[in-house]
Amino acid sequence: MEKNPYNLKILDEKPSGYLSADELVDFLKKHKIPMKRMDNLPRFADNNNIEMKKIVRDGSGGSVPTIYKIPNSTQISKIVESMKNNNNSNLGKQLLKKKKEKILEIFDKAEDRKETRTSIADKVAKSLGVNCNRKLVRAVLDAKRSSNLEKLKKIS
Repeated sequence: MEKNPYNLKILDEKPSGYLSADELVDFLKKHKIPMKRMDNLPRFADNNNIEMKKIVRDGSGGSVPTIYKIPNSTQISKIVESMKNNNNSNLGKQLLKKKKEKILEIFDKAEDRKETRTSIADKVAKSLGVNCNRKLVRAVLDAKRSSNLEKLKKIS
């Protein structure tokens, strides 16, 4: 197994402006970026352009600790935005539940033959501030409201 897959520079001690893995996770949680798995932290940092370095470990056991430069506000906002629109991230999974609830809410309140899947997707996207498409609307309505689908406006 590769010991230094990102070719990180090894320092003798942690400089100011850098965080350990635990401190980075706490920092991200404070900025409403949920992290459940710490084993993928270097990959997360690499994908989000967070600078990393390694420091010399104390003792002979364990792995060499990685330290992370504190992300600036632009990096944080980019991370949040990308996680919101990725249904596999923790933040994306939370928003996916909200999208499904909002789809059902809009469908239930709609008058007969006034809404389409696309119009429902547009309303969900506007209200939650995240991407939503008609395919998600179709999947949710087919699963939860299949007996009432004649309520939708047909486009021909």
